Amino acid sequence: MSKLKSGRLILDEGAIAALSSMYEEMKNQKCIKITPSKLGSWIISEFYKSYFTRYKGKIAKEHFNSKEYLKKIMNNVDESENLEDVLRQALNHIKQPANKKTRGRPKSQQVEND
Repeated sequence: MSKLKSGRLILDEGAIAALSSMYEEMKNQKCIKITPSKLGSWIISEFYKSYFTRYKGKIAKEHFNSKEYLKKIMNNVDESENLEDVLRQALNHIKQPANKKTRGRPKSQQVEND
């Protein structure tokens, strides 16, 4: 592994718990010398090489900023464009699909009636 450089990475609680769990498993292996920083660096490097391109769309979708998107759209609107159409298209892009209702009876009814 290459030299470590100091950097700051703030993780949410779930990521910290996952890293701690992986670190505990790895440090208990025979003949392994690892630190949480080295493990985190390895995970990020390997994710970038193997998975980033595949998951880039999902990452972008989960971190989409609708306010910034609307600001960008509004700054780029020409006077010749129909404002209602532009806003309608923008809102359609922003809308998230509603939760689909499950077909059939709810599980609670299935258990009670069966």
